[in-house]
Amino acid sequence: MPDWLTALNWGSMADWASAGGSVFAAVVALTLAKEVGRVKIQATCGVRTIVGAGMNPTNLASIMVTNVGERPFKISAIGLSHGLLKKTHGIIKIGAPTEFCDQLLRTLNDGEQSHFGFLLESNSNWVAHQGRSFKNWIDLMTFRVTIHCTNGQSLKLKPEKQLRDEIAKRMKANKELRNSTDRQ
Repeated sequence: MPDWLTALNWGSMADWASAGGSVFAAVVALTLAKEVGRVKIQATCGVRTIVGAGMNPTNLASIMVTNVGERPFKISAIGLSHGLLKKTHGIIKIGAPTEFCDQLLRTLNDGEQSHFGFLLESNSNWVAHQGRSFKNWIDLMTFRVTIHCTNGQSLKLKPEKQLRDEIAKRMKANKELRNSTDRQ
């Protein structure tokens, strides 16, 4: 062993344990500080059927967002994206609140939910638009919905199979319509 290596003062075991404890404490403190500033969101995106007294069952494309943390937040936008190499992005336009759709920028406190529902029978909502704009199954498989919050955080989720099947049905109908007009 070289002389200079043996001449170094490596300290005692207590010094090493103290240094290790300090590093560990710093990592824990930074992790906790990062968690305190984050909002905790749970969300689902799928097809839901609304059933009520004196009401026919209504199928909705439903996005349900729940605050499962202590920090309140507001939803600023709901985005859509699809594509493998060349991504296409969009935003769901949400105006005034309706019977099935809450407004954006409403504060969600711990345990509160916000629901954004869109009639599946409509040909003018985002589900119908996706059915018209998707070109192939890759667009459908890479389709994601993103919940954007006012604090800069976002949550990306894959729509449930039933909603993807609904979009696929519309894709097929639009393809058949294009093919029939091409033949004429």
